Amino acid sequence: MTAVVSMKTKIVTPRVEATRDWYRDLFGLTVLEEWNEPNDCGCILGLHGTAGEATLEIYHGCRDYDFSGVGLQFRVEDVDAFAVPADDRFRARGPVSRPWGSRYLFLSDPNGISIVVFSGSSL
Repeated sequence: MTAVVSMKTKIVTPRVEATRDWYRDLFGLTVLEEWNEPNDCGCILGLHGTAGEATLEIYHGCRDYDFSGVGLQFRVEDVDAFAVPADDRFRARGPVSRPWGSRYLFLSDPNGISIVVFSGSSL
């Protein structure tokens, strides 16, 4: 059996640019690759300074999808020091303390995907 060495999340949306900009502007993700061909449009984002490790693909889809129940979590060193841009695109709630010792900040991306930024235990 071969061990998993990397993992990437893919979001299919008609709002490629808005979604790309949201994740880039909130988390400082780097656009590693971007393409815009007929019937094939998207980008791949990664963490700055991680030798090109891809973390998120935004891919163009022709319709809206129901992302209710879908959530992404991003662990940071200190959620209380995490800077949420002063922009109407980023309406955050928290941070709040969770029973297991983590602190959570709650947001929603342009597609309605639940986003948690947290620090503390990763369990």
